[in-house]
Amino acid sequence: MSSPGNAFFCLLLAFSWASVQGQESLYRKNYTDAGDTFIEIESVFGKVARHGSLPYLITIRNNSGQNRVWTIRLSEGSAGRSLTTSAIYHIAVENGSERRREITLAFAPAFLAYDYRNLTVTVGATGFATETRHLGEQTNQSFPGLAISQPLAQRSLARLDDAVRKENSSNQNFAKPFDISSLPSEWDGYSGLDGLLIDLDSWLSLSLVQRQAILAWVRLGGMVDVYAEEGVTFSDLKLQVNAADPAATELPMSFGSIRLRRWAGGDLPDNVISQYRHLAQRSATLESDFDSDSEWPLKKPFGSREFNPVFVFVLLVIFAILVAPVNLFYFARAGRRHRLFITTPIISVVTCLLIIVMILFTDGVGGRGVRALIADLQPSREEMRLYLTQEQISRTGVMVKTGFSSDLIDDINPVRLTGSNFNAFPPTGNRSTSYEISGDDFSGGFFPSRTEQGFVLRSAEPTRSRIELIAPATEFAAPQLTSNLPLSITGFYYLDHRGQAWHSLPEKVIEPGQKIPLEKAGDRKWPEWLEEDTDFFSNGQRSRLRRLNSEPNRFFARVNGGESLALATHPGIRWGKTVVVLTGTPTTGRAAPAPAPETPAALEIDAR
Repeated sequence: MSSPGNAFFCLLLAFSWASVQGQESLYRKNYTDAGDTFIEIESVFGKVARHGSLPYLITIRNNSGQNRVWTIRLSEGSAGRSLTTSAIYHIAVENGSERRREITLAFAPAFLAYDYRNLTVTVGATGFATETRHLGEQTNQSFPGLAISQPLAQRSLARLDDAVRKENSSNQNFAKPFDISSLPSEWDGYSGLDGLLIDLDSWLSLSLVQRQAILAWVRLGGMVDVYAEEGVTFSDLKLQVNAADPAATELPMSFGSIRLRRWAGGDLPDNVISQYRHLAQRSATLESDFDSDSEWPLKKPFGSREFNPVFVFVLLVIFAILVAPVNLFYFARAGRRHRLFITTPIISVVTCLLIIVMILFTDGVGGRGVRALIADLQPSREEMRLYLTQEQISRTGVMVKTGFSSDLIDDINPVRLTGSNFNAFPPTGNRSTSYEISGDDFSGGFFPSRTEQGFVLRSAEPTRSRIELIAPATEFAAPQLTSNLPLSITGFYYLDHRGQAWHSLPEKVIEPGQKIPLEKAGDRKWPEWLEEDTDFFSNGQRSRLRRLNSEPNRFFARVNGGESLALATHPGIRWGKTVVVLTGTPTTGRAAPAPAPETPAALEIDAR
């Protein structure tokens, strides 16, 4: 018989192991009257997030004797909050089969929510009763949202979680553990994270689609730390991106980076917390980068509008005079009081119609806006993607429908705008809105009537387009580049492998299929057109764009018809200005053919 001490040790070990398991079961239902039939919903990176989307895994086994359709609704938020979100999925499962599906739920950014998040799971199926499960979890208030692979978490996570809580009780954990086999295959499943910590063996065991999803997330601003022994370099990570310095420990990739951390396989030290304490948090960016003209110059061409209450006040005064003394002493004077049942509704309806006509004449139907887009073209064989980051602001008049449909948008987040009467999310919080994002359908109050809306949208789409490097620069000759874009180029800037800057000849338009004539850039490396376009983005995005200027083998281009690259939202919004900065990495030689596009668009983007 084991001693009490050994039993306690085994119990403690079992508890510690359970605390670092990747998936957490959020809901499980065994249909006992339908044979071996069940549904289980598991989280991958925890129940909730402070921004972006989180992935969940659904496993359904149907041995009930007939084909069935399960309906799963995930919703987050509570009454009185500025923004609540939800998603609905319908999953058909044939009798005698089992399906495993990856789904996501978008979360309101932190400035529109509370630190404690409420998650509701509703599950129904053909012929079965509908059930609801309410869950909740406290999110970190000031510590970034991290995920950590199980081998790293196994011996250290409980201790690190406890240390983070002791430093600040408003932070609940150091990181969420994950099982490598459950990692999402779409990049937006990582958008609820600020950083991903993974050991080398787990990284090397990633499937191709998982690695592509992580690389897309990094390109769009994510951060991955790969923990490995001394001597491991980026060439060991199965990446087709070469670090400039073989001994480098950080590999910048567009707006994000992959870093190498030394780890000998033991416990992670306590000081690892300090390495992530000040990691950039996207939830803070969405709150602080867009609320003033200095932070977000795109608001200047958009302009501002003040609420004019004079007309409404005058109309209400006239209404009060008509509905009270005039109505009472003239239309329905003594002896004719029964007319009040006719005259009062008529006066009210006419007044309402006048207000509607006034709104239609002053605000119009639909809306208008301005937007700025960064299109990052990465044509390497492993990626072949166009990464889109779009900032936009719009003002609506009368809107019949406030939602929209899109098969290209992967991630959409509202941003905090300056407080005004037209702000869709005023600081006073006296408006309540809900978003429902299910596949291509973006339902809810994305574009309410007579409001201003600011969004950041992101997407990663397959493309065949590229800029080809035919011959690198030599001591006596400029690099030879050819455009394989479907759009003509009106301005081009290129930083070669050696750090030498080149730009296209003034007034030269490069048509698709043509070589790009280049000359050395002067002391002012960035051309004026690039400075001008860059200055429309938010402060944080401008800084990230300018950091790309030091990345070897990267080009920037201004193109004709660049608005065709923009991510479309509501069809009723008229875009008065669209700024497009096209950047990317030239490819050496012809890239492998991409999958045939389902819906061709600019740059031959393939819709999923």
